[in-house]
Amino acid sequence: MAATSILKLRLLRDSPLPPGTSGDEAPCAFGLQDNKGQLHDLLPRTDGKLAVDFELRVAVVADETQPPLFLGPFAFGTPQDRFVYLSWQRPNAPGYVNRVKARLSDIDWALVHAAQESGGRLEADLSGRKAGGGKLPVSWRLVEA
Repeated sequence: MAATSILKLRLLRDSPLPPGTSGDEAPCAFGLQDNKGQLHDLLPRTDGKLAVDFELRVAVVADETQPPLFLGPFAFGTPQDRFVYLSWQRPNAPGYVNRVKARLSDIDWALVHAAQESGGRLEADLSGRKAGGGKLPVSWRLVEA
C-alpha cells in the first residue's frame, strides 16, 4: 500500500434542510456521510452556518503532475473523480432524501501542500447547493486550524 499523509477539511452549509424542501416534510438526519452510511453531524458556528471537520488521507506519489488521490471513510467515487457527500436521511428508512456532492478533484497539490505545511484546513461552503452537483466546481480555500 502506498504511503499516505493526512489532509484536514471542513464543509459548511447554511441550512440543515434538504435542498428543494420547505421544511414541512418529515424530519431528516443531516450530516457528512461515511462509507458505512453513517452521518456525522454538522455543528453550529457563530456566523450562523453549520460546519463539519474531517480528515482524508492523500496517497503520496512521485509524480505530482497527476491529481491527488484521496482515501478514507468519507471519500466516494472513482480514484479520478472523488467526492464527499452531505446527506439527508429519514430515520428508519432506507436510502437518502437528498445528497449534495463536494468534488475533491478541485483540490490540487498546491492546496494539499499549503494546508499540510501550515497546519490549516481546506474549507468549502456548500450553502445553497442543490442535490447532486457532482460536476459543479467547488471552491476550496485554506483556513487556519
